[in-house]
Amino acid sequence: MKTILSLSLFLSTLVILVVSACEPVDGDPVSDDPRDAYVGEWQFIESFKSTEVQSYLVTITKDPANSSQILLANFGNPGSNDIYAVGLVTTSQVVISQQKLVNSSWVVQGAGSFSNVAKTVMNWNLSVTAGGEKNDYTAIATKQ
Repeated sequence: MKTILSLSLFLSTLVILVVSACEPVDGDPVSDDPRDAYVGEWQFIESFKSTEVQSYLVTITKDPANSSQILLANFGNPGSNDIYAVGLVTTSQVVISQQKLVNSSWVVQGAGSFSNVAKTVMNWNLSVTAGGEKNDYTAIATKQ
């Protein structure tokens, strides 16, 4: 009788362990990489001198060479996703230090930060120097 009770207890424990190990995970895993919120397609609506407006897409990806940086393809609207800027993700914003765009002669710099809790809208201040002329812009970027 003792053997049957011990065997039953052992099998019950084993079944509980197996069943609990097979429970589905609720929700997506939480990431601790602050760059994740920036990754994706962003629609930039850029203003120049409060009267001129242009709209363009920027594709943001993680920089595989640096865990603190992101790559912003078509930043400043040079017209190609092969042309990109490198941005540093800080605790509160993305900073693009003055740099020549990769695969271009344009020079850019700027900073952007989220303007809503859902992290789907960013406000940007940036400058672009192209053809020897420097222009300052403000932009609102919306995640697509």
